[in-house]
Amino acid sequence: MSHFSIKAAAVSFVYFSLFLFTLIDSTKAANNNLPEIGSSASQALSLAKEQAIGDSYMRQLRSLAPLMNDPEVNDYIQHLGFKLVENNLRASDRPFLFFVIQDNTINAFALPGGYIGIHTGLITKSENESELASVIAHEIAHVTQRHLARRIELQSQMAIPSLAAFVAAILIASQSRNSDAAIATMVGSQGLAQQSIINHTRSNESEADRIGITTMFRSGFDPDAVASFFEKMQANSRYQSNSFEFLRTHPLSRNRITDARLRASEFPNRPVIEKPTYSLIKEKIIALTARITPTLLQSASSRYKDGQLDTDAKIYGYAVLLSRAKKFKQAERLLQILIEKAPSQTSYAIAMAELNIIKGTPKRSLPIIQEFLDKIPGNLALIEMNTKLLLANNQAEKARELILENIHMTLQAPYLLKLLSKAQEQSGHNSEVFETEGNYLLSIGDLIGARNQYYQALNTQTEDPYARQRINSQLARIKEFLYKRSLRH
Repeated sequence: MSHFSIKAAAVSFVYFSLFLFTLIDSTKAANNNLPEIGSSASQALSLAKEQAIGDSYMRQLRSLAPLMNDPEVNDYIQHLGFKLVENNLRASDRPFLFFVIQDNTINAFALPGGYIGIHTGLITKSENESELASVIAHEIAHVTQRHLARRIELQSQMAIPSLAAFVAAILIASQSRNSDAAIATMVGSQGLAQQSIINHTRSNESEADRIGITTMFRSGFDPDAVASFFEKMQANSRYQSNSFEFLRTHPLSRNRITDARLRASEFPNRPVIEKPTYSLIKEKIIALTARITPTLLQSASSRYKDGQLDTDAKIYGYAVLLSRAKKFKQAERLLQILIEKAPSQTSYAIAMAELNIIKGTPKRSLPIIQEFLDKIPGNLALIEMNTKLLLANNQAEKARELILENIHMTLQAPYLLKLLSKAQEQSGHNSEVFETEGNYLLSIGDLIGARNQYYQALNTQTEDPYARQRINSQLARIKEFLYKRSLRH
C-alpha cells in the first residue's frame, strides 16, 4: 500500500468514525436523558435532545423503510431542500437531511432533528416544481418552528422504544394500498402517542404555511402554488382518499386555503423559470417505481409511436423503463437521440453509462462521466456512476480513492459504503473491508452486525497504524450503548 493510500484511508475513516461516534452518543443521550415529559419540571426540549430523537428515528428508517437509494433522485431532493433551507431565516441553527420513500401516496413528513421525508407520490403527482417545493418548505417550517418538539413535550407516554411503530407504519403503508393499515399500526402501539407526533394542530399548520410561502418566494418559486396544490388535493381526495395521506396528517380547511392565497398575494408576481431537472427526476421515478408488465410496455410503446410522449423528459422516462425491462437496444437508441439534443444533460449521460456497464463497455462512458464530475464536483449521482464505471473497468484502486475523497457524502448516502467495500476488496485492501462494512451497518442502526464486522477487522492484519485504536473506540461505544439500552428493558 502506498503512503498516500494509507494516509487517505486513515484520514477518511477517522472523519467518518467521528460522525458515527456522535451518532451513537447523541442517540444514547436521547434514550437515557429524555426530559420527564409532562412533568411540572419539564422544560422545552433542547435542540440537542430533539436531534438525538430524530437520529433514533432515522436509524430505524434506514434499516426498515423502503428508502429510494437512486443517487440522482437523492441529489435532486437534497439540492431542492437546501435551496429552501437557505431562504428560511430560522433554519441556520440546525442540520437538515432530505430523503425519499418509495410510496405512491401524496405525503411528506418532518421528523425531529431536521429529517424530512418525501414520498415518491408527492413528486410524481405534483404538476410543477413549485408545488413540490411548497410541501417541502412547509415541512421545513415545522422543524424551524419546533412544532414536533412541542408535540413530543406534550406526550407523557412518548418513549424511544415506541419509535419502531412509526417505522413499521411507513413500511406497511409502502406495501399496502390501504393506508389505514399504517395508521392502525401506529395507533395500536401506544394509543394516540405516535399519531400525535406527526398530526399537527391547525395553528401549527397556519404558521408553517405562512413561513413556507415566504420561503418559497425568497427561493424563486411561485407562492400561489401552495393554495392551488391544496385545492387540487382536496378536490381529488374525494375520489382517491387513500392517495392523499398528507391531508390526514395536515388538517386542511377552506380558511386555510383562503389564508394561503391571501398570503401569496402579498408578494409581487414574477415569472418562474422551470428547470428541466424536476421533470427528468419525476419521469425517472415513475419509470423506476412502475411494475413492469407486457401491458405496460405495450402501452408505453404505443404512446411513444403516437407522439404522446411529447417532452424530452417523458422520452427519457421511457428509456429508463425500457432499460429496466432489459430492452437495451431500444433504450440506447432513445438516449442517443436525447444526448445529441442536449449533450450537457447529466441524466442522459448517467443512463447511457448504466447501459455501457451492462453491455460490458464501461470505457465508452468513463471519460464522459469524469468530464461531468470535473465540472460538477460533489455531485452524488456522478460520484456513484464514476465509481461503478471504474469498478467495471478493473480500476478498483481509483474507485476506492474516489469514494474516500468524497467520504462525507456517505452521511447522506450510506449505500456508497457498500461500493467502497467492493472497491477495497477488489483492489486488495482486505484489511479495510470489515471496518467499512461495520461503518455501513452502524449507519443503518444494526449495532450487532456492526460489532461483528469490527471484531473481524481486529483479527485482520493492516498497515494502517490507527485502525486498531479506531475500531476499539467504536466497539467500546457500541458496548456502552447496548448496555444503556438494556437498562431500559
